Amino acid sequence: MGSNTSSPVWRPGQGEMAECIRAHDWAATPLGSIEHWSPRLKLAVEMVLANPLVASLVCGPDHILIYNDAAAALYGAHHPAALGQPLPKAFPAGWVTVETLYRRAFAGEVVQVHGQPLDTRGDGNPQADAFDAILTPVREEAGHVAYVHMVGTEIGRRTRAETALRASDEQLAAIFGNAAVGLSELAQDGRFLRANNELCRILGRTRDEVLRLTVMDVTYPDDVPPSLKAVSEALRTDQPASLDKRYMRPDSTFVWANSRVQPLHHGPDQPSTLLAVTADLTDRHGAEERLRESEERFRALASLVPVILWRSDASGTNFSENRSFLDYTGQLTGEVDDFGWLEPIHAHDRKAARELFRSGIESRQPISMQLRLHGRDGQYRWFLARQVPIFDAQGQVTEWFGAAMDIHELRELQERQAVMVGELQHRTRNLITVVRAIAQKTMAQTGPTETFCEQFNDRLSALARVQGLLSRSDQEPITLRGLIRTELDAFGVSAMQNRVALEGPRVVLRKASVQTLALALHELATNAHKYGALASAQGELWVSWDTYTAKAGEQRLSLLWLEEGIRKPEGQSAVQRGYGRELIEKALPYALKAHTSYELGEDELRCSIDLPLADTHERTVR
Repeated sequence: MGSNTSSPVWRPGQGEMAECIRAHDWAATPLGSIEHWSPRLKLAVEMVLANPLVASLVCGPDHILIYNDAAAALYGAHHPAALGQPLPKAFPAGWVTVETLYRRAFAGEVVQVHGQPLDTRGDGNPQADAFDAILTPVREEAGHVAYVHMVGTEIGRRTRAETALRASDEQLAAIFGNAAVGLSELAQDGRFLRANNELCRILGRTRDEVLRLTVMDVTYPDDVPPSLKAVSEALRTDQPASLDKRYMRPDSTFVWANSRVQPLHHGPDQPSTLLAVTADLTDRHGAEERLRESEERFRALASLVPVILWRSDASGTNFSENRSFLDYTGQLTGEVDDFGWLEPIHAHDRKAARELFRSGIESRQPISMQLRLHGRDGQYRWFLARQVPIFDAQGQVTEWFGAAMDIHELRELQERQAVMVGELQHRTRNLITVVRAIAQKTMAQTGPTETFCEQFNDRLSALARVQGLLSRSDQEPITLRGLIRTELDAFGVSAMQNRVALEGPRVVLRKASVQTLALALHELATNAHKYGALASAQGELWVSWDTYTAKAGEQRLSLLWLEEGIRKPEGQSAVQRGYGRELIEKALPYALKAHTSYELGEDELRCSIDLPLADTHERTVR
């Protein structure tokens, strides 16, 4: 990590951490003994120690940690054990958060972080601190990034950070060169005495141009009064002052920045000056503007649409926008946080709602459910509630957006419709029974054959079974496997499981095709039971199917009915050419636009049915 030198003992600076660094056994670390450190490493350490803000240096592939006094005060129980340790070992919980940031910095990228929550004290609270931080890659003479210099500001505790800005001229000069924030020293009349490269970039001017101006010359006119007030307050109280303001560029554009000013005292015979730390807020201010516009659109949308809308934070427990929900339920603002919104939900729906929303938040997946919610009048109504996550560019959930639509009348209508359909199907089955009785009595008078009565009754029974499936189709979709199993079970096939195989994916059938297809399957099952594979102990039945996409994106079903081990009775075909074959070869192509084939061999029957799964405007494959 460095070259051997014969220079005198290196003294990196004054203070507790300087002493700790001199006393540390560096020979036991991947950095090696301190006298062998390269000039660049020593300079980087000096810059860390000279920095009044929280600063650290992460060194090499082992991520060895070196930090300054401000960081030591922040680390609490982790100090001094963290010095010279790999950062992942010293702060295992925090490393999960910052690993990606350091990987980018070691790749050569200057990384800026705003408001990053981080547990630096080891008390188990990941929200203990929040930082604005800048990670700057530091290269060795060979050109590779060997170290990452981090400078951070703890948000919410700015007094401590800004007090640390009371630094000497030497300390200020040490950090000017590599600082990734704008740094300048101002005379009390506002003249720029010193300015670093970042400040010149923010102002869009060369250093010579900046040093000929005052801070008021580059301040947006409307922001001059608050700027003068902030400077006056800092001089009067000898405390830091901070404000967001706009700086003018030579092309008449402006840039948003945060400026913090702190009086610098240089001794009794020297006039005090001001240290200004300027951070470019262009991206953050733009994001805040977009956020305000988004919130205004949300409120406008909430007032226009006839649904209950809400918005919550990434945890899903703290609400930022839920006026329509409060207006409907009568709850107060603080009562809905941390699952308090469950109270207006019907007791029978409350547990399921809590579990569904909790699992959705944990899995970061959209959720949807029907539930009963009472209004201010205490009356419960059915709502369809949905909630979806909103992701940022890094794929992290930033907030949740939810909506609940009143479906009370629609649900009542569906329930009445279900009752009517059930009643209709019940009457249809009764009608089939009446038709069967009429047919039996009529045939008794006209002399029908037993074969006619048996086939007639079987086909009516098949129709009745289909009607039963159709009556429950809204709640229980009719699948191809279920339809085949229903027909086979009618002949007691459950006792022949070792001779019957059904293979294929789950396919939901459209209602319009179920009745005709069921009659065809009934004929095949009847023939298999009487004459085919299920009529002898040697026979086997194999039904397989699959779906595929035809031309123009049409979804189709391909089904094969294969019977093996058929034994023909002498002088008789195993399967007679009759109604069943006519139904398969003619009725299915006509009614369902199917392609069929029916092949009867010496010892096997092979029947294929290929039909569309959906109408032009319907897709039902699942």
